[in-house]
Amino acid sequence: MKEGKLSSALMERYGIEEKDSVGEVLWHSLNESSEIDIYDMRFGDTVIRNLKESDLVEGHAEEHKRDDKHGAQEINDSKRRSRTKE
Repeated sequence: MKEGKLSSALMERYGIEEKDSVGEVLWHSLNESSEIDIYDMRFGDTVIRNLKESDLVEGHAEEHKRDDKHGAQEINDSKRRSRTKE
């Protein structure tokens, strides 16, 4: 997830206005199963740490998109490095 909308209950708790309700992910955890448990996000000028996915409005989260400039490669790309030693 790259961004997400904060639930209305948490918007009220943290004093976040509707115009800032969609926040940017600053950091996220990653467990051994490659699942994200915790997010740190910025909503306007407010940073909220340790958010769970359940704290965000369902259906609004924007997923990561493929970004070739950061090295993502297709599995059969001839430029892709092998992890095995030859």
